[in-house]
Amino acid sequence: MADTADTAEIERRMQPGAWDGPGFLRPGTSLPAVQAEDAEATRRLGLDAQTIGARLGEQLDAAVDSDMGRPVTVGPLQVELLRARGFLTCPWAPDEFERCPVGLGGRATANRFTITDPSGRRLSGYELSAHLIRDHGFFGGPDTRYRLEPAEVAGILGLTGET
Repeated sequence: MADTADTAEIERRMQPGAWDGPGFLRPGTSLPAVQAEDAEATRRLGLDAQTIGARLGEQLDAAVDSDMGRPVTVGPLQVELLRARGFLTCPWAPDEFERCPVGLGGRATANRFTITDPSGRRLSGYELSAHLIRDHGFFGGPDTRYRLEPAEVAGILGLTGET
């Protein structure tokens, strides 16, 4: 999880009104604490953030031709990308509208997604989340619009500790 900026600067960028109106983190929330809690949650699942984020990214990449009301079947899942105007930039990027160079990188996009499993369970979030999870171990700050619970993501994607 190499970073291009120090933790204090990344936390500043994640605050409401900085790089995103509602923010990636609530004021007073520690980024390292959130990452540590999520690392522990994924460890209890027998997984890691890189595996979960990579699988989420694969599902979203496979659904590139989908759009609102036109989901794509990817294995047992229905995946729908919802194109959106504007930009959400990875807070680890060198500048607010640049691509993040960490890991596989994360481009600025406000696109959302919905994934539905065969039982009808749904997972909704932002396309940027795959990068944030895979390359930064960040599932979103608690009580923010970016938050994806590790167990929920793993469950919808059919991941187990044996995967």
